[in-house]
Amino acid sequence: MAASLVDVVARDADRLWFVASTIARHGFGEVYLRSPLGRIFGAAKLPPEDAALKSTPAALRFKSLLAALGPTFIKLGQILSMRIDLFPPEYIAALQQLQDRAPVLPLDTVKKVVEEGLGKPVEELFASFDPEPIATASIAQVHKATTKTGDRVVVKVQRPGIERVMRGDLDLLYMLARGVEATIDEAALLGVTDIATEFERAIMKELDFSSELHNLIEARGLLDPARKVRVPLPYPELSCKTVLTMEYFEGKPLRTLEPGSEMAKKAVEEIVHTSFKQVFFDGFFHGDPHAGNILINDDGEMCMIDLGLMGRLTPEQRDDLVSLAIAIASNDSSTIARLLLRMGTPTQRVPISELKAEITKFRNAYLTVKDVRDVDATEFVTTFSDAARRFRIKLATEYTVLTKAAAAVEGIIRQLHPSVDILGISQVYAKKIMTERYAPEKLLQNALGDATGLVSMVRHMPVQIEQVMHDLETGSLQIRVMTPELDDIPGKLHQAAGRLSLTAFAVTMTLVGAMFLDSGRSPAWLTWTLIVAGAIAWTQLFWWHLLGRGKRVAVAPIVKLFKR
Repeated sequence: MAASLVDVVARDADRLWFVASTIARHGFGEVYLRSPLGRIFGAAKLPPEDAALKSTPAALRFKSLLAALGPTFIKLGQILSMRIDLFPPEYIAALQQLQDRAPVLPLDTVKKVVEEGLGKPVEELFASFDPEPIATASIAQVHKATTKTGDRVVVKVQRPGIERVMRGDLDLLYMLARGVEATIDEAALLGVTDIATEFERAIMKELDFSSELHNLIEARGLLDPARKVRVPLPYPELSCKTVLTMEYFEGKPLRTLEPGSEMAKKAVEEIVHTSFKQVFFDGFFHGDPHAGNILINDDGEMCMIDLGLMGRLTPEQRDDLVSLAIAIASNDSSTIARLLLRMGTPTQRVPISELKAEITKFRNAYLTVKDVRDVDATEFVTTFSDAARRFRIKLATEYTVLTKAAAAVEGIIRQLHPSVDILGISQVYAKKIMTERYAPEKLLQNALGDATGLVSMVRHMPVQIEQVMHDLETGSLQIRVMTPELDDIPGKLHQAAGRLSLTAFAVTMTLVGAMFLDSGRSPAWLTWTLIVAGAIAWTQLFWWHLLGRGKRVAVAPIVKLFKR
């Protein structure tokens, strides 16, 4: 997705204007005007803020803005609702309320998509196909059906043309992200372009139902038979990129249970067990396990649905999480600091002593509680993220989905069974983890790996030392001093020389054109060519001055001022 501003404007000018005017109507016109798009297109004909929204809190206006911009931006809001490291709690709460609803597709349209995707008429594929959908969304519509073998299934059918619409919006979003990252200081640290890229990847996976099909197959293979949590059985022969057929589970959403009831307590314990296993052993977990995405039947059996968003952790990342938990339990601030630096990416020198002091403060404030009801995970992550920005540590995106999943499970626990014995459940898995980590064969494997690496280093060391000595003897050894400010001087001089040359050209063309126009003796085409050339040069200088002033703006102080 590397569309330029010119590409987007030429192809989606109407959409671009719709986005700009919608932003203005929702009271964010000033933000738009400070963006690269606003600097280029200005405020001409932008509509005023909607009077009905003036008294609405900014977080709710932002949610309404995304809803008004359509399916791509609704999905963006749902993804951003996972980034509690980026947004204040009131924005997260508003974004989590975004409802992805869409008009019902006619049955003929649904059948056409199914037949084009699977290559046969619906009547040949299914024994029955319910004309009334059980769910509608911007990307797909879901119908109940019965297979030729008598199995009850649900069929997820993609809306026709939705991929083309979303690809256009993704180009626009990516271009805006690059512009924001170039003009706002914190945007580069937060990785706005990375967020846009991550969002594009998530949307493209969601548009390809084959990805969710594979998630279902993989998740079923990792299920624990001893637990009462399952996922739907997929039907690959009745699925493709635009159609997904899976087992129908007769149940009600988990959120409908009575808090504190015996069934609610058992359900929460099962969910906690499953979450620990998925994260620490499988490295493959449901990315959004909220109470609406988990169904439960009268027998207490549960089914996780909507597996389009799944999280993955490498063995190394799982080991880091285990080590982090051990370090937190033992109050080892040094280990916590070292692990957090490895799990993130420092963009400048980090004062370790100050980081340790910050970690100690976090632990005392958030990690010494004994009851889930005393936990404020959102406030902890927000405070931790503020510290990460302070120390210029870019948090790894791999943990974003994990943060969202943990917050969703915490919400289920808080709602249905806040006194669940998480410590007791975690000890069961901690013993398994420690047994595996310190098993003799595991220790031997690690020792052999370390020994192999050491042998390789020792083997190559004589050659490397010989190369250094040779470079010293021949005078080829060079020492480079890192001076970022001085290194920028050649580029700045080149830029200044270019601007001076263009200024001289603009002045010359303007003066000569004016002289020819005044004398009236030169050909008209030559006179106007000179004037147009001068105007183009002046325009280029204007945009250079407006967009290329160098230092990016830091917005965190302004945001904190408004928050106070």
